[in-house]
Amino acid sequence: MRTLMAMLLGALVGAAALGAVWAAVHGGQDEQLEVRVAVERLADGRVEIGLQQRADSGEWGETQRPQFRFLAPGADPGTVRYSSPVEFDLVTRAERITEAYRAQLAESGRGMGHYFVRRFHADDDPETLAPVLCLVDPNETVLGAICDGVGETFPTGVEVITSNDYDAIADELERRLLAGEVSQVIATSYQTLETAALARDHILLNNPELGWTWIHYWFDPVDPQLPGDEDLFCVVSHGGDDLFWGLASETATFAASALGINLRAASYSEVSDQADAIRQCVDDGAVSIATTLVAPDELAAAIEEATAAGIPVLSFNSGAEAADQVGTSFHIGLNDRRAGEIAGEQFNREGIEGTILCVVHEANNVGLRERCEGLASTYTHGNVEVQSYPAREAADAVLERYAEGDIAAVMALSDTVGVRILFAQWPDPEIPLATFGFNLGFAKWVEDGKIMFAIYDHPLVQSYLSVMGAMLIDRMKLDPVTLFNGMTMLIDPQIADAEQMRRVTNALIPPEIQDRYLSDDESGNEESE
Repeated sequence: MRTLMAMLLGALVGAAALGAVWAAVHGGQDEQLEVRVAVERLADGRVEIGLQQRADSGEWGETQRPQFRFLAPGADPGTVRYSSPVEFDLVTRAERITEAYRAQLAESGRGMGHYFVRRFHADDDPETLAPVLCLVDPNETVLGAICDGVGETFPTGVEVITSNDYDAIADELERRLLAGEVSQVIATSYQTLETAALARDHILLNNPELGWTWIHYWFDPVDPQLPGDEDLFCVVSHGGDDLFWGLASETATFAASALGINLRAASYSEVSDQADAIRQCVDDGAVSIATTLVAPDELAAAIEEATAAGIPVLSFNSGAEAADQVGTSFHIGLNDRRAGEIAGEQFNREGIEGTILCVVHEANNVGLRERCEGLASTYTHGNVEVQSYPAREAADAVLERYAEGDIAAVMALSDTVGVRILFAQWPDPEIPLATFGFNLGFAKWVEDGKIMFAIYDHPLVQSYLSVMGAMLIDRMKLDPVTLFNGMTMLIDPQIADAEQMRRVTNALIPPEIQDRYLSDDESGNEESE
C-alpha cells in the first residue's frame, strides 16, 4: 500500500490560519496528493497544528491531528518543533475496488485450476499435461487475474497471450493445438472466445485425431476498469430549460463522475440542434451516444450516421415505439402510454366528469402524445381534448381555455407546465389540475389539495440508466443491436395522490424534528392556553 508520511513543521505561528498547500507526487507516477496545514491559536495561547487532504471531489477532508501538535505560547523565537508523523493513504477508491476484484478473480482461477485437473484429466498424470493457454483481451486486463489463479493450482501452469490482434491469436492457437502444446484455453472476452473456438474447430475439421480441446471464457461487465480519458460518451436530449431536463442533466453528470467517464451532456429545445449535436459527437469520435427520440423521423438520419461510423446509439425517455425503427441499441424510458392510462383511471376515481384538457408542451414529442392517447383510452366520464402550447405560454393559454367553461380538469405533462399553471392561479387555484413530475413543492401541493395528483416521471433514473447503458455498450465491445435485440426497458409509472405525498414528506422529516414539531402539537397548544 502506498502512503505519504507527512511531517508537520511546528514553528508556525498566527491565529486561526490556514496555509502551506502543496502536492506530493508518488514514485514519478501521475498521482498527486494535495494537502494543507491547519494552524489555530487556542484560548490558552498554544498553537495547534493539523493537516487536511483534498478529496477527489475537491472538498477538503477532516483535519488530521498528530499526537504531538502543539506549540507552547512561551516558545523561543526561531525554535523549530516537529510534530509526530501523519499518514495519508494514496490508494484511491477505484484502486481498492480493482484490487479486491482482482483478488476475487484470482481465487476463482485457483478453483478453476483444480477443476481442470479433476474434470478433464482425472486419469492422466497431471505433470504430463500441456499448460493452460489464457487469451487476455487488452480491453479486459483485470480479468487476466483469473489466469494468474489458474497458474497457481494447475500442475503445468498457464501461458498468457495478451493481444487484440485476432488473426495473430488464431495463428498461434492453431500452431499450439497442432503441436499438442495446449490442454485447455481460457478467453477473457467474447471476441477472443469466438476466435479460439473457430481456430479449434478449423484444426479439428482437418485433424480429427487430435481430439477435443475445451475452451472456457470468463466475461464480467462489473470489471472496474475505467475507459480512457480520451473516450467520449455523449448524452443528447431534447427539452431545453425544462425542470425535468435540469434534473436529468445533473444526474447524468453525477453518473459520469461515479463511473469515471468523460461525458458530454446537453439538452436542446430544437430537434435540429439535437440532431446537429449527435453529428458533432460523431465528428469528435464518441465511443457511445445516448439520445432521446422526441421526433424520431427528424433524428433518424443523424442516428444512422452515428451507427454507420461504428458508434452505438441507445435511446431513452421519448420514442420507445420508434427505437427499433431508427436502429438504437435499446431504449430506456417511462411507459408513456401506460402513464396516460393510469391518469385516466385516477380521474375516474376522483369523480371528474366532462372534458379533460391534455396540455402538450412539445408539439412534436411522440411520448407526450402517447400520454394523451393513454388518458383518452381509460377516462370514461367524458372526453379528452389535446392542445399544444409552448411551455412558456401554457399557463395563460390554459386559463383562457378553462374560462370558456367546458373544461372539467387539466392534465399537465411536465412539472414545468404544472408549476406555471398552478402559480398563475396562486394562492387559491380553481382549476382541477394533475401533472407529471415530482418535487417537494408538488408533494406539499398535492397533500394540501392544490394539485389533484402527480405521476412520477423519474428523470433521475432515466438519465442515470442512459449513462450506464452508454458505458455498458462500450464496455462489451459488441454489436449492441444484435446483443440487446432492440430491448426496451420501460419504467412502470406510479400515481402520487395526497396520501402518497404525505408519506413522502413525512419520510423526509428527521425523527427528532417530528418529535419536536409534530408529536408535541397538542401539548404545545395546551401550554399556550
